[in-house]
Amino acid sequence: METAEFDRLKSDFLRTRFERWAAIICSIVVALSYLLLLVLLYLFVDLLVSRGMVGQYSQLNPARQSAFAAEWERRSEAERTEAIQRLTDNADIVKRLAAGKPEPAPTMGEWEQRWRAGIYLSLRECVNPEAAETFLPNGSTLADDQAQRVGVLALVARERNRWPGKIVGWVASWNSWMWRTTGPDGANVRYLTGLFLLAFVIAVVRGLLVAALAYLASVVTLDIVTRIRRALYLHTYRLGSLAIRTAGPEEPINLFTKQTDAVGDAVRASLVTSYRSPVLVIGLLVLILVVNFWLAVSFLLLAFLVWLIGGQVAAHFRREARLGTRQSESSLALLVESLGLLRLVKCYQMERFNQNRVERQLAELGRSGWRKLRGDALSRPLLGAVALIAGVALCYLAGRAVLAEEFSVAGLVAMAVALVALLPPIADWFNAQRKLRRGREAAAAITEFLARRGDAAEAVDAEYLPALTSRLEFRAVRVEDPGTGETILENVSFAVPAGARVAIVGPDLLQRRALIDLIPRFIDPNSGEVRIEDKNIRWVTHESLRAQVASVRQDDWIFTDTVANNIGCGDPQYNLPQIIEAAKLAHAHQFIEKLPYGYETVVGEHGKSLKLGERFRLALARALLRDPSILIVEEPSGPVDEDTLALLDDTLERASSGRTIIFLANRLSTLRSSDRVFLLRDGHLEASGTHRDLWQNNEYYRRLQMVADATAEATTIKE
Repeated sequence: METAEFDRLKSDFLRTRFERWAAIICSIVVALSYLLLLVLLYLFVDLLVSRGMVGQYSQLNPARQSAFAAEWERRSEAERTEAIQRLTDNADIVKRLAAGKPEPAPTMGEWEQRWRAGIYLSLRECVNPEAAETFLPNGSTLADDQAQRVGVLALVARERNRWPGKIVGWVASWNSWMWRTTGPDGANVRYLTGLFLLAFVIAVVRGLLVAALAYLASVVTLDIVTRIRRALYLHTYRLGSLAIRTAGPEEPINLFTKQTDAVGDAVRASLVTSYRSPVLVIGLLVLILVVNFWLAVSFLLLAFLVWLIGGQVAAHFRREARLGTRQSESSLALLVESLGLLRLVKCYQMERFNQNRVERQLAELGRSGWRKLRGDALSRPLLGAVALIAGVALCYLAGRAVLAEEFSVAGLVAMAVALVALLPPIADWFNAQRKLRRGREAAAAITEFLARRGDAAEAVDAEYLPALTSRLEFRAVRVEDPGTGETILENVSFAVPAGARVAIVGPDLLQRRALIDLIPRFIDPNSGEVRIEDKNIRWVTHESLRAQVASVRQDDWIFTDTVANNIGCGDPQYNLPQIIEAAKLAHAHQFIEKLPYGYETVVGEHGKSLKLGERFRLALARALLRDPSILIVEEPSGPVDEDTLALLDDTLERASSGRTIIFLANRLSTLRSSDRVFLLRDGHLEASGTHRDLWQNNEYYRRLQMVADATAEATTIKE
């Protein structure tokens, strides 16, 4: 399921499809280029070891001589005669050497002639007649060493009966530079130069492809990550505050950062590693099997034993180390607690008891510490020891094969390099699988979030809402948390006359915020309705509604930008003089003028730090600049000095003229100055009235205010 959601996310948000396919092709070609370099390494080492010479019959071991004799017998008499004629014009010698088993038995010199004739025929079959003629230039008997320096033909001659020799021969038939003789060194220098140039070109191309792969993968990753983040941003604002779970903004922030990064890492891994590593691993295994099948099988069996014995035992010790670490942390925490019992121990004369506890805890800490150290000390060395033993055994088998001439030194070097080269792609593949697993989990979370439906959509035939002149009314409002289905508000009904100052109080901030979020339609009620000017706000335009409502919320007072942008929000209809007037009305102009750059000073979390009261006044200036008919104010819950509170009271007093103000009140003075107080409890409207009425008639309200006063006093003392 998670895999399908990850693929769906890529399908929906990936637009750089050309770059994606180009990255996949680059990834595969990079792996293939590495395999080509290994093949060139094999050819290079073979040239250095053999010096491009075929060798003589007398240098073969008895098994190879017997194999050649059988090979010679399988050839037709016409082929044998033709080949011998290329070595000598003596008819008697041709007739005798071309025979299958002449009597008397041929001498070693005669077998040398047959050997050269057989190599001539093999080169003609595996490469082409011209290459075979190069092996015997101008009818030469190959008495001199220079005539035997035939480049790649020496490898073709040795591997003539195996399919790798046939493949090399086919390649050589199209590349005469690998065997054509030039100068006193035969074909070797030209062949070596060609190998160098080819390796140089492949290395350069591979380097460019690796850079291109990194660039293309980055383009694709950044494109999909940017699109996902844009979708999350837009969807978050479409959903409304309650559609983001009650945990608060942490969920969209986590999706926006960690989860999206996990998807990006998975996309990058799928492009860079998911294609390259399997191709490289399969190619290396094929290359190892081609070089020497049985030795490769022996290696795979040894690798399996290393994993079965060393890997599993090492994994056991690693688990022991992790368990020991957790136990050590727990024991250490208990010891720290015992150290903190000094006064209790002295007061109740618990010295002996506590000493015994500490001794037990020290013993447990020692056991867990030994478990941890033993696991850390044995896991890696044990795996290394098993791998070393397997490597020694593999070297022994390879040495036996080389001595028996079943395996060349060049093949041994190529196999060793291929075996070492297997480790990085396997490790990269496992790392990529881990990233893909995390990416699939993140994709599932992102897909679930993007699938949520927001309720506060604007109707197609929505009306324009004029300024509030009569009343704001809540009718049987019911609100549920869309994440959990839990009821937040239930059957809440009350009315607020235009121009009134009202306060909403209650023990649950989520319920109070849900109530005020209904007014600008950040959320919609599950049932019931909110009416302004006797119009259901579901059927009015967002623009006209939010032009009449300004909200001053504690969790979004300011953001990182200039003071001017914090107040004007970058809206070009508000010029600097208007912004300054709003700041003066909120009593913010005085401290703004003292900032390093005045209204151009960058403030916020990543800018100039402001006090709580200063942040609140900037938010008030932002709201007052828009001259709303409904002002929602969440009062600061932290400590604010008396001078600032006096300025805030003055601001709100002057701003209340002709304006409806709804407070999420945290101060007693606000409750006293409010025309009406609404008490929310357990999602219901429990009571309403003036502060005096509620204080006299509602015990829960009195208890709530006493707790609030005690908390405020304790905070003030602490400050």
